[in-house]
Parts: sequence; structure tokens; C-alpha cells
Amino acid sequence: MYRTSRNLSRSEYEKAYRMARRDFLTNISNGKDGYLPCLEDVIQKVEIVKEQNLGLIDIPIERIKGTYYHSRAVSFSSNFYPLMKTDSEFASKWINLYESHLNEGLRDPITAYEYLNWFYVVEGNKRVSILKYSDAFSIRGNVTRLIPKWEENDQNIRIYYEFLEFYEKTKINMIWFNKEGKFKELYELIKDYQKKSDFADNKYEELISSVYLPFRKVYREVAKGELFVSEEEAFLEYLKKYRLENVPLIEREMKDQVSELVEEMREESEVPSEPLFKLPQIFLGKTLKVAFLYNTSIEESAWTYSHELGRRYVQDRLGKEITTKCFENISDLKKYEEILSKVEEEKFDLIFSTSLDFLRDEKINKFHNVQFMYFSGYRTTKNINTYFGRMYEPRFLSGMIAGSITKSNKIGYVASYGIPEVIMGINAFALGAKAVNSKAQVHVGWTNVWRNLEYERNTAEYLINEIGVDVLTHHQDSPEVCKVGEENNIYNIGYHFDMKDYAPNTHLTSVVWNWGVYYESIIKDVLRGSNFSLFRLFSGSEKIENFWGGLKSGVVCLAPISDLIPSTTKNIVETIKSDIIAERFHPFRGKILDNLGKVRVDEGADIEDEKLMHIDWFVDNVFYS
Repeated sequence: MYRTSRNLSRSEYEKAYRMARRDFLTNISNGKDGYLPCLEDVIQKVEIVKEQNLGLIDIPIERIKGTYYHSRAVSFSSNFYPLMKTDSEFASKWINLYESHLNEGLRDPITAYEYLNWFYVVEGNKRVSILKYSDAFSIRGNVTRLIPKWEENDQNIRIYYEFLEFYEKTKINMIWFNKEGKFKELYELIKDYQKKSDFADNKYEELISSVYLPFRKVYREVAKGELFVSEEEAFLEYLKKYRLENVPLIEREMKDQVSELVEEMREESEVPSEPLFKLPQIFLGKTLKVAFLYNTSIEESAWTYSHELGRRYVQDRLGKEITTKCFENISDLKKYEEILSKVEEEKFDLIFSTSLDFLRDEKINKFHNVQFMYFSGYRTTKNINTYFGRMYEPRFLSGMIAGSITKSNKIGYVASYGIPEVIMGINAFALGAKAVNSKAQVHVGWTNVWRNLEYERNTAEYLINEIGVDVLTHHQDSPEVCKVGEENNIYNIGYHFDMKDYAPNTHLTSVVWNWGVYYESIIKDVLRGSNFSLFRLFSGSEKIENFWGGLKSGVVCLAPISDLIPSTTKNIVETIKSDIIAERFHPFRGKILDNLGKVRVDEGADIEDEKLMHIDWFVDNVFYS
């Protein structure tokens, strides 16, 4: 019996771990943090004016957002599932707790802070992880509320103070609104509710269990993922329409009411639109207005700067035929909604976004004749498409350059996260180095962040001083690694754009995003009323879905190679580049072994795109800590 229970718990941990990895990779690929939020970081620059002891209360599992300590955050993905491998001590403790959960339940309360009605765990992280995985509703916890200073100009703070008044009257903490005035509206609708049972401690606790939760369940079923407004706002509209005294006790009758409400919301949101295939005809003969949405500033992000270069390029190339405008620092939902309002007011026709962080379907639905294009990502809707690039192709070429010039046979690679986008670049680089130098080793130093100048510098210096590398490259969002190379007289290869200005004496080349070529190809055809490039870039589909262009498309390329590299090496690199463009050669052509000796690509075969997009292994000349 024990063995069966133990095996079941271990199996559940492995399943939770796989789900955590998927969540982590999805977030990282969208430019978000893959780990749990930690309150230490969240309130670092916040003035807390009061700590309020709420005592032992029921905490809705869905309102538990993160942990208090940064050191604990890296053990979990953002959905609170475990990221530690199955053979770790952490996993063993999680499995033991899961067994207890199955046999007797997890009864001990956790300790947590509440900030802006989100809960951050101080003690009991694994218990929360197990209960989230098990779809539990709530957990008991000793909670301390952290109240921030009132800020008139901060909408989130204004809403939170409104919530505090609502909570004081009702003790309801599982409902949250993102608009002002909603808590007051809800209170007016529910304040006269009469308790019908003696089992609930107060009438609002009963209202949540007998009215709100049944409504939420039915709303999710009826809307079927097409949530036109949040569940809380839908509940508010439901109470306005039918009134609290008319809420039925029978679920079937409530379902009829909710179905009617959802149908009304659906009709309000639906406006006739032109199919994407007709977009070029829509814009034929007019000056096209194109917006570029950046989630960081141009100065602080090499990634954003590469897209800004593309915007400037296409504006110069197409002149008066188009008007372009960029919007920077779209770092939160409020700013995003402000920008969308401007985009709508100024009547933009085409929108390129480098991040999907705040792209909400209910907002996009207003832009029926606007085409949204966003970088990478895991979902599309009828007017959202994705674009990406085969950066592994120039990575392979840059690896050839590094392999040809290294004297120590140790090459350093400063990398952000162990996700497919980064891993395929590391592997392609290592394969390129090995192609010209069988002794070349690529040593990876992880920063676990897209951009942090201190982490990038420390990791590069570690690779130089402790590993002994004499060439550096990186997958980071700044030129810091190239700067370190210049300071230490170490050859370096940049990323995103040509970084030679940051290392004039030691820079060899850069692997470069050339988004201007992509933007020009799409915009020119829209202007001309032609679908040629849309078909060419998107494989002939009337429903434009995604683009993954390589050297042939011009979206990715290699910056001019330094004169530090001999002409013979340059010629070899140019030959391989031509072969890749002509599809005579693939950087991931077998036979390829991973660093455990397993054959990953058979002799003479080329790796499939699907396998590249999920790659989680390293080739045999990659080393990392």
C-alpha cells in the first residue's frame, strides 16, 4: 500500500514538474519572468504605511500569487508548480507532503503577507504548490496585510483603498476589479442579502458560496473561454440585470439567465469586419499608418533597439507612402490600455508588437480592420499573427568564426534562460565552432534574466577568469558582455545589432536582427494591394499565421566580419552562408550527439522544425554549470 501511494505521489510530481516547465518556457519566451513573483522585489521601492494583522483567515488559492523570499521563488514556475528535478531533495519533500495530502489532508495553516489583495507565502510554499496542483479552493493562513501609501495618481492604489473599505464591511477577498467604482457598486447590490443558513459565519460568506461561486462556474461553462469581461464584472452585470432576490437556487435556471447575459455581451462585441485576406485592398492607395509597440525603452533594450532600427529603415525606404510611430515602455496594463486608446484615436492600420504581455482579446476585438503582428508567442486570434527568425543560422556562422580564432579552445557564452530559443542558439554556435575546430568547447554561464548588467558582467568575468575562455558571445539584452570583452582584451561576438562600437578593438562580428527587411516586405504589399509577400512569407495561407525567416529572408544576418579574421576563414563562412540560403546545408545536419552521448540527429538527416522549437538538450561540446 505504501509503495503504491509513494509511486502515485512521485508520478504526480513528475506531471507537475512537466507542467511547470511548460509554464516557465511560455513565460520566458514571451519576455516575462518564468519564476514566482517575490514580495521582496515587488515592494522594494514601495512605501508601506501600515501593517495590519488579519489573523487566521481563509485564503483563496487563486489569489496566492507568489512567495516572500527571492531564494524560494526560483523553485517554482509562475503557476506555483515545482521546477526542481525529480531526484532533488526539494522533490522528495514535495512528494512526502503530497502523500500526506492524499491520506489526511494538509491542515497546518500557512503564513503569508497580503499586498494589493494578492497573497505572498512566507512559510508553506510546498503546501500551496500541492493545493494549486490539486485545484483546491482555499487554505487557512495567518496573514499580515501591507498597506501602501495613498497615491492619488496611481489607479491601482486607488482601487486597493476602495477594496479595503469593501473588505472591512464584507470580509470578501476573492473578488477583485480592475476599474474604480466597482467595489462600491457591488456592495450596494449585495448589502441587503439575507442569510438563509446557520452554517455560515456571516451572510457574505454564504453569498459567495451560494451565489457567486455557482455563477462563476456557470459563466465559465457558457462562455467557453470566450470571456468578454472578467468573471467579477460579469457577476456585477448579472446582479444588475436580474437582481439578487431573483437569483435561482437551481443551476439549470441560473444557466438560462447567464446564457442570455453572455449572448447580449457577445452581440455588443461583434462588429462586421473584413477578412485578413482583403487587407491589402482595404489600404490600397492610402497613406498607411503603422504603429510599433515596445514594452521597454529603446535605450535600455538591445532587442527593442533592433526593432526600432527596423522601423527607421522602413520609414526611410517607403518615405511618404507610410507614417510610422513607436510607443515605448508599455510596461503595465494601464499604460497598454492608454496606448491602445491612442492607436484607435489616431486610426493606425497596422500594428507591430514586440511583446504580447498586455494584448487582451477583449481589447483587440475593437480593432476589426487593424492587423496585429507580434513577436514569437504561443497563441493567435483572427487578427493576431506571429513573427520570429531562424537566428540559429547566423549563430552557426559566428561559431565558425569563434572556433577559428580561439587559442585556448574555450569559448564563453553568457546566456539568459535554458529555453528552446536560447538552447538552439547555443547548440548552433557550438556546432559551428566544432565544424572548423574539433577541439572547441563552448562554456555557458547562466544569468537567469534577460537583462541585468551586473549579472551579465559577473558571468562574463567568471568565464574569463575561472574557465579561461578567450572568446565571448551572449544571448542577453545589452552589449555588456562585449564591453567586458573589450576591457579584458577578449574577442567577442555581439547579438541583436552590430555591437562593434562597444568593443572597437576586440569585436569579431554580431548576429543581427534585420527587422526592416521584414517590415518593408509586408508593408509594401499592403500598400500595393498585392498578396505576394503575404503568401511568400506565410506559406500561401489566406489566414496569415506565423513567420520564421532565416538568412534567405534577410530578417537575420551576420554583421560585417572584423579584419582580425583571416580572409580564408571569411571565405569559408561566406560559402556556408550561401549553402544555407540555397538550402544545400542545414546547421543541424546529423550526425549530432548530445553531451550525454545520445544520438539526437541521424547521419545525413536535418532536424525538424518542431523538434527545434522544443529543444531541451545540448550538443557534445557544450559545457555549463
